[in-house]
This record gives sequence, structure tokens and C-alpha cells, in this order.
Amino acid sequence: MIKISCPMKQDFIIEIVEGIDKYKYTFEKKEGINLFFAVDAQDMEDAIATAKAAIKATEIGSVLYFSVSVA
Repeated sequence: MIKISCPMKQDFIIEIVEGIDKYKYTFEKKEGINLFFAVDAQDMEDAIATAKAAIKATEIGSVLYFSVSVA
């Protein structure tokens, strides 16, 4: 499971991350600014890097302050 911490545009982040093709990310829950996703990856560091890259590749994501870590 990974955790994405971001206070703004949470619905946008959920949409982007669930749309990633490399791994299957499934939104599980929200706690404050934290969004939790189940991931079907063995390499969690690559899953984190993939999610970060997908968010940063968007026009809005490139200016958002967020962090991605293992939950």
C-alpha cells in the first residue's frame, strides 16, 4: 500500500493514479490529507516512482506539493 499526502486536488490525484497502466492502483481510503492506494506491485519503490511521475507529468501535478511513500 502507498500513501500520497496532498492537501489539494485529491480527486484529481485519485483519477490520475488509478489510471496508471503499469500497476493496478486501487484507492482504499482517505484520512485528512492522506490518500491510501493498494498496489499490485512487488517493487514498492518503483510503484512510488511511477505514481510520482504520473502526477508530475500533468499540468496541475507539476506545481502541486505532494509526497508519496509506503503506508
